Amino acid sequence: MTTQRIVQQNQVHNPLPKKKRIDANGNDKRRLWLKEGSATILFVNGLTENGCKALISSINHTLTKLGNKPLPDNKFLITR
Repeated sequence: MTTQRIVQQNQVHNPLPKKKRIDANGNDKRRLWLKEGSATILFVNGLTENGCKALISSINHTLTKLGNKPLPDNKFLITR
């Protein structure tokens, strides 16, 4: 399995306030975006950073098993 580099970039808009993005257990929740061409789509809201990385890895692993190419590294963005 190949290792992938996940793109994290600064946001144009400020991140959510701390009380809205951190749950009772202290987990910092993130948003995972899918970028295709000039469109950016919210893919998942409320996962931790490690959860986002695991989801991306799982998606690419499943695509490989189905005979498709995995998505390029720069297709996913993780923001706060």
